[in-house]
Amino acid sequence: MKRIEIQASNNTPHIILDAGANNLLIEGKSFPEDSKEFYREVIDWMDELKTTNPKEIKINFNLFYLSSSSIISVKQFLMKFVELSNAGTKTTVVWCYDEDDDDIKKTGEDYQKLTKLNFEYKINE
Repeated sequence: MKRIEIQASNNTPHIILDAGANNLLIEGKSFPEDSKEFYREVIDWMDELKTTNPKEIKINFNLFYLSSSSIISVKQFLMKFVELSNAGTKTTVVWCYDEDDDDIKKTGEDYQKLTKLNFEYKINE
């Protein structure tokens, strides 16, 4: 699978999708003008990843801000993780947040309740 890296902009996060490393990263601010279009490549990549039946995959989120449309797109992305988990892949979501950012922490907790995925919470240093 090809590795995808999307550089951060003023309103989009830095994204690294690397199946070879079994480690994915989404960090920064996410409020693109068209969230559905911005995340389309990421969600398509996840569909392709499912065909490879990985044994294990980890996603690291370190988001500072999510627009309401980004919350929906990230949920769609995480639902692809649910599909992987249901197919036998060991999945881990590492949700990083600033100690005083209760909104981002709660967003991660809401995603965990919704998806039932294995979440690890880490406070940024």
